[in-house]
Amino acid sequence: MRERFKRWQPKIRINKWWVMGAIATPVFFWMVWWLWLLPNRSLQPDDGRLAPNERATLAHQHRETLVSDLGTIAAVVGGVFLLLNFRTAKRNETADFSGADFSGADLNGANLNGADLNSADFCEANLSEANLSGADLSGASLNGANLSGANLSGASLSGANLKCANLNGADLNGAELRYANLSGADLRYANLSRAGLKCANLSGADLNCALISNANLSNANLSGALLFFINSREVLNLEPLQLKAKPSPFLCNVALPAYSQQPNVNPNRDCDRIPQLLSARYDISLEEAQGIVDEARQHRWD
Repeated sequence: MRERFKRWQPKIRINKWWVMGAIATPVFFWMVWWLWLLPNRSLQPDDGRLAPNERATLAHQHRETLVSDLGTIAAVVGGVFLLLNFRTAKRNETADFSGADFSGADLNGANLNGADLNSADFCEANLSEANLSGADLSGASLNGANLSGANLSGASLSGANLKCANLNGADLNGAELRYANLSGADLRYANLSRAGLKCANLSGADLNCALISNANLSNANLSGALLFFINSREVLNLEPLQLKAKPSPFLCNVALPAYSQQPNVNPNRDCDRIPQLLSARYDISLEEAQGIVDEARQHRWD
């Protein structure tokens, strides 16, 4: 599958400043040529009394001074112009893989920082430890993809399909996930701080030990989600109705924000059911799952 990745060559976007530079260069040299002739044209009438060799010497001195000054200015301006354009070009040259088919590809540790992956197909692909920070994955299909430990900070995943994706330990800090489908996704230990999850589908997702401070959960679907051992006090727009959805999310040792704490919302209401859920989902013994829950419940949120 890596061969498919190699064959899909990135399209480099043309930098308009290089085009402007290519047009401006001949104009600049024409100006230098015109100014080269200027000393001969600017000699005063009194210079007619000078001998031809004196006039030539005077013009030569004027020309040398003018060209020397122009050369210094041109060198400085040209150097600054090239430096700025080089840095701008490096920023603007983004790999364009929009609509590419990477389904089932092994892209473990791949560097796709800032790449355009809009509507790309990554179904069942291995993107563990990949660098996708700042990438555009809007509308991408990541159904069942392995993104464990991947860097998705600042990435755009609006409308992306991440159903049953493995995002265990992934960095989604500041990622945009509006209308994304994260149903059944493994988000254990994921960093969702400042993530935009407005209208995202998190039904059945596992948010065990996830970091969600300042994440926007406005109208997010949390039905059947596993909210186990997480601090949601600083989460944004988590309404009590979202915690009462049918099927309701499973709560155990959850620090709820003040505006969501109502007498009928118990942050430990499902602790007795969590061991069975963990055992069935991660194929561990019931005893081991019970030990995990017991240990987590010993923690007290400050």
